[in-house]
Amino acid sequence: MRFSSSLTVLLSGVTSFTTAAPAGDSQKRGYCENSPISRGCWGNFNIADDVTYTWPNTGVTRYYNFNVGLKTLAPDGYPKQMMVVNGQYPGPTIEANWGDDVQVRVCNFLSQNGTGLHFHGIRQLNTNYADGATSQTECPIAPGDCHTYRWKATQHGSSWYHSHYSIQYGDGVLGPIVIHGPNTADWDVDLGPLLLTDYYHDSVFDIAQRPLVKSLGIPPVAINGLINGRNVFDDGGSRTELKFAKGKKHLLRLVNTGSEVTFRFAIDKHKMTVVAMDFVPIVPYETKTLLIAIGQRYDVIVEADQDAGDYWARAVPMLTCFSINLEMHNIRAIVRYNASSNAEPTILGGSTTWPMIDTCRDEDLENLVPYIPHDVGESVVTENFDAQLLPYNNDSYALRWQVGGPRPYKPLKGYPVVKQLFDNPGVNVTDDLVPIDLTHLQGVNWVYVIVESLLPLPHPLHLHGHDTYVLARGGGLYLDSLIEVQTVNPPRRDTVNLPQNGFVVLAFQTDNPGSWLLHCHIEWHLHDGFAMSIIEGSKSKIRSVYANAGEDSEMQRVCANWTASELETRD
Repeated sequence: MRFSSSLTVLLSGVTSFTTAAPAGDSQKRGYCENSPISRGCWGNFNIADDVTYTWPNTGVTRYYNFNVGLKTLAPDGYPKQMMVVNGQYPGPTIEANWGDDVQVRVCNFLSQNGTGLHFHGIRQLNTNYADGATSQTECPIAPGDCHTYRWKATQHGSSWYHSHYSIQYGDGVLGPIVIHGPNTADWDVDLGPLLLTDYYHDSVFDIAQRPLVKSLGIPPVAINGLINGRNVFDDGGSRTELKFAKGKKHLLRLVNTGSEVTFRFAIDKHKMTVVAMDFVPIVPYETKTLLIAIGQRYDVIVEADQDAGDYWARAVPMLTCFSINLEMHNIRAIVRYNASSNAEPTILGGSTTWPMIDTCRDEDLENLVPYIPHDVGESVVTENFDAQLLPYNNDSYALRWQVGGPRPYKPLKGYPVVKQLFDNPGVNVTDDLVPIDLTHLQGVNWVYVIVESLLPLPHPLHLHGHDTYVLARGGGLYLDSLIEVQTVNPPRRDTVNLPQNGFVVLAFQTDNPGSWLLHCHIEWHLHDGFAMSIIEGSKSKIRSVYANAGEDSEMQRVCANWTASELETRD
């Protein structure tokens, strides 16, 4: 399915939806067609419209039917039984226009796993029930059961969906999301999503039972990496190919969908203009290489301004992130100016790599300037957490991540936080798994979250339900008396890298009632306890979010089916 970039017919009838916007929010400037020379236009909207407060209401609903099941595939030529969506890997693209409604019906055809889908980075404003976070907002979808997620595309840009059931997405339950909207720079051709991932030949569930992984929490070594679900291994497999048109500007939607590896992406001899990070449009800047942590996305524009030929697009694992990959120099796609060519790029043919710095830090904060400025107010609540890898249950041979509580995050799948709130409205469910309880706050407030780690490992932190504002980042411990926070238009995104041996200071607003997860997106770290819950809004507000959409009864139904399944007692 492909949507028109100009959207002339669709947008001619678009009406607006606007929440209370701050003074100075952009005004509609009349109809303007999105085209290669006016990508900032979007019908009666444009790139200056702040998606935090304003979006179209197209009246269009995009329907998707996803079946999660088993299928033997060979993404790099090596056969493996995978858990996949609609029999393919990556799964089908969820594609919509800014302001569309989206409905995704998910049916579970697995016999030994529950499942569910999280739509990474989707704000889910007043749709907490559609977040897809097992143990937070829902029980797993039991084998043989189906559940429909409903949400509105209030943002525009690129992302991905994935299972939030255990470590399931590492075996294939994931796919791209594209929400078409305006851009901060012009381009000619949208080449679509480019998913970068590490890859295991064995099932991640089998890997998780190996002694070093199960007992000591040591992430396993990925055997390979894929770009858009393809690569070579030994004598098998094939590479993803990108078709460039000489003299044209190409939009690429880069997404790290991996389990453990941080990538640096580059295309030989071609520079990139970065126009968005996660779902936030930014002031364009030019770079030769781009570091992308797990869960992060960048929209980039690449002009085909080199000699016509074949060039490598490279996804290089960062070894300083403790990412060890046996095929680290071979995770590549091919950029072709000549669509009929079948040759591999060579140095003699002009494909020479840019110098690459091996680092675990996000892109320089001064480059990541949101196109629409937001300033951050003083915090009403400030929380400080240490990320530690400690013995579990007094067993020195079983290490688990602890952040925000005295034990690792391992909640009950069959009794999610929201269900606890509904079943026991007078009981405070806050415990060591819910270290941030904001139910007492009235109105919209600023909350600061400081996360520190003195271990030589980075952590891509993902907050559900919000963009986070990056106020500070650095090495060592955070000392508020010595470190100045940036509150004037700081970078904002939904996935932020906590540096090795360092800290990050994040902020968000309490404008979205629900139970939200804050976690490390290294899948093995989340599996080993690196997460915490945030309850936001009064219990009555959270309940009304579900009840007004009829989703309270649906949650109870899904949970009843899960509890009745044999997996509840085994899992």
